[in-house]
Amino acid sequence: MEEKSTEVNATSSMADVVAKIDSESKFKKGQIVTATISEATDEGLQILLPFSKKEIPLSKDELDCEEYNAADYASKIGEPIDLLVVELKPTLKLSQKMIKILAEEESLTAEIESGKEFQVVCTGYNKGGLTATLGTYSVFVPAKEIRPSFVKDLTKYVGKTLRLRALEVKKDARKKEIIASQRVILQEEKEAREAAKAAKEEEFFANINVGDVVEGKVERVTSFGAFVSVNGFDCLAHISDLSWTGAKAVTDVLEIGKTYEFKVLKVDKENKKVSIGYKQLQPQPWDLVADKYAVGDVIHGKVVRIVPFGAFVEVEKGIDGLVHVSQISYERIETPASVLNVGDEVDAKIISLDPAAKKMNLSIKAVLPEPERKPRAEKNSEESPRRSRAPRRSDDEYSDWNEGSISIGTSLGDLLANAEKNNK
Repeated sequence: MEEKSTEVNATSSMADVVAKIDSESKFKKGQIVTATISEATDEGLQILLPFSKKEIPLSKDELDCEEYNAADYASKIGEPIDLLVVELKPTLKLSQKMIKILAEEESLTAEIESGKEFQVVCTGYNKGGLTATLGTYSVFVPAKEIRPSFVKDLTKYVGKTLRLRALEVKKDARKKEIIASQRVILQEEKEAREAAKAAKEEEFFANINVGDVVEGKVERVTSFGAFVSVNGFDCLAHISDLSWTGAKAVTDVLEIGKTYEFKVLKVDKENKKVSIGYKQLQPQPWDLVADKYAVGDVIHGKVVRIVPFGAFVEVEKGIDGLVHVSQISYERIETPASVLNVGDEVDAKIISLDPAAKKMNLSIKAVLPEPERKPRAEKNSEESPRRSRAPRRSDDEYSDWNEGSISIGTSLGDLLANAEKNNK
């Protein structure tokens, strides 16, 4: 009994070996064969291969259909079906849907061979570069072809999408491989950007001139100014050209992301630089003085500078008025510094105004109550001969001041008093 069982097993094993050798000798991987449908079940089809009487199962997952239904294939029993040999070992594997997939793949490969860009997800790397797959093709990207610059760490590309162009497509019975480059694409795009930038710069500098009024968007700011995009070109608005009254920070005047009008101040075509100004399109403080102030107005300001002949009071940013020494107090003072300090806040009346000359004369004493004058004792005309005096001018009458000239505002009465003193 045991001998008979051994004989059966031996015969079965031999049949399997013969069938395996037979199948391997008849078919090759990647070959399309025409089989015959012999049965349709819920799991798939049973098919008969040419030159074989043995049925082979064909899984429903390998059929080219959206949804498998055994009844649809029951009427096709006895009809031919084209199948692709997918695997020979350990068992013969056939597929109908792979025929369509490979047809689409070969069409894509033909386009890739002609230079079409394609994308893959990097699945790994080796000493020479990155690896990936595209359908039945393996893809290899040499390290020097990843980008224009040297890549030190290949691991960071794993899982990333690569944009590639084929350098070589290998296709034979043993191996299907695409050797590709991402560097050529990145290099071409870089050169295209540089060419477009150069053309844009050439057009920009051909059409911009000093004095032009341009519209620009504030892109970023620094401690020394704002970089403004004018027709896509970066121009510098220096902080000194933002406000007539001075700006401590760029953002005191301009807001990032907003668009303003600027005046072109300087164009350096050789070094590709353009300087623009914002304040040049804004009214200067003195341009508005006539509409805001008039002689007789009382202002409140701060002492910002003291000089021998008086004190300068800041009426507002960019507008200073002079309080002559004679207009500080009803009492005679030796120097302005004996009464005023820088930083003092004072009220003063505008006693003269010349916006064109950028001059404003102020009087502090004009807003102070005038002190009572003590009556002078009458002198005996016989004791002292009457001396004729020139008429004394009011303290409010004095010559115009000029900080840079000899003639500095002073009252005529002071001049006469000094002359009388010198004659004694």
